[in-house]
Amino acid sequence: MNTRLLSTAFRVWLMETLVSGFNFFILMNLIYEPAWGPLVAHQVGMTTRIVYILVFAYLLLRYVKEYETQDLVHVGLLWLGLELLFEWGGSLLIGRPVEEILIGWNIFAGYMWPYVLLAYFLSNLVVGLVLHPGKMRVD
Repeated sequence: MNTRLLSTAFRVWLMETLVSGFNFFILMNLIYEPAWGPLVAHQVGMTTRIVYILVFAYLLLRYVKEYETQDLVHVGLLWLGLELLFEWGGSLLIGRPVEEILIGWNIFAGYMWPYVLLAYFLSNLVVGLVLHPGKMRVD
C-alpha cells in the first residue's frame, strides 16, 4: 500500500472540499440558481465539480510520481469513502432530511450526484492510466 500517495490524497481531498464549498455555496446557490433555476444550477455545478476533481487527480499524481494501478484504485476508494462520509454525515448532523439528500441521486430527473461520486472513484485511475502525470517516459 502506497502510504505516501494515500496521505497526500487525503490532503488533496481536503483542498477539493474547500473548492466544492465555494462551488456549492457561492456559485451554485448565489449565481447559477437565481439565473437558471435549481436543476440547471445543479447540473452546471456538478459538471464543474467533475472537471476539477479530474484536475485535482492530475495534480496529485504529478506530485506523487510513484504509483501502481492498485494504488490508484485505493485513492479512488479513499476519495469516494471520504466524500460519502462527509456528505451523509454532515447532512444528517445538520438535520437535513434523507428525502432531501436523495434528490441529487435521481439521474432520471436530471440530477448528477452519482456521476460526481463516480468521478471521485475513477478520476485517479483514468488520469494515471491515460495521462501518466509525473511518470518519466523512456523512449
